Amino acid sequence: MIHKKKFTKYLFLFTILLLIINLAVDLIKRPKKNENVNELTINQVDSVFKFVLDEYGIDSAWITTKKLRIADEDSISKQYVVMLPSDLPIPLIIRDINNIIQKDITGFVSEEKKIFGTTELRLYTNELLKLQATLVTDPNAVRNTNNFAFIISDAFDLSDTDYNKFLELPYTLSAAVVPGQAAVVKADSLEKYSKEFVVLINDDLTENKFRLRVDYQKELLKRSVNSITTGLQKGAVFTIDEKSKLFNSTVYNYVRDEFKRKGKIIVPLSQFIYLDSGDNNELISKFRFHRDDKTESKQKIFYTSFDGFNVLRNELEKARKKGSRVIPLSTTAFVNNIKQQK
Repeated sequence: MIHKKKFTKYLFLFTILLLIINLAVDLIKRPKKNENVNELTINQVDSVFKFVLDEYGIDSAWITTKKLRIADEDSISKQYVVMLPSDLPIPLIIRDINNIIQKDITGFVSEEKKIFGTTELRLYTNELLKLQATLVTDPNAVRNTNNFAFIISDAFDLSDTDYNKFLELPYTLSAAVVPGQAAVVKADSLEKYSKEFVVLINDDLTENKFRLRVDYQKELLKRSVNSITTGLQKGAVFTIDEKSKLFNSTVYNYVRDEFKRKGKIIVPLSQFIYLDSGDNNELISKFRFHRDDKTESKQKIFYTSFDGFNVLRNELEKARKKGSRVIPLSTTAFVNNIKQQK
């Protein structure tokens, strides 16, 4: 009986010892206060902040710093002051910053002051202030970006499914329309979908009413021009393929003058930037070149296929952040110049 009591006593002490050891191990493994495996440094938070500003095309000259001293806060010593263009909503910047580092953030504070639209932004990780910035809307801050207009070369050749997708795109795009009776009816319905069209003269004009054959007498050519301009008078632009038989014929000057007499200026198709969708990487590279080119017009007019445009959708979103817009062809300086020639 005595041995049994001793054994029970030892077993009880051994159990207590195991509990103490497990507790000690747990305390050793437990993170200390202000310890976080996802902790971001001040430099990392700064990098995120500057990355987002660059994504929105904010000029480095619009970003300044000033010394900062906050009671009970010793993690940072400077504050950013950022001047933002008036067409850029401040909440978009805050949203993108938050989306990037939200997994590492333990506190996020955005305090908007009503006076002059100033927003004070504070970023915390693990309860430590890592960044403070004052975001100020400045009407004098204007982003130096290009705008784009698009002509979809094959819009009227798409399947019904893809054509409906074209109509549903949230941009005012233009469809290239080769004159024909069915095309006239189809083009007339584009306006209700916030789409425009461009009249394209090429070798595909097969219907007698619209045909412009190089061996036609002037009277027949005149009738065809009248049918085209009457049926498609709302065309934003009238253009001709320089590779067509008509363009390279002796009757072209007469046809061109007849269109002008009807108030329609014919412009060469090469006036637009052709983007071939045969190689997606090449297409994107070419678009980026013209997107960033500031040496010529700030309004770039692209001629591409429906597939080519879809390849560029992500690029257009990036450009939109920097201040670029997809604009209607009819609002471009190019079209306004044509109108002045009439």
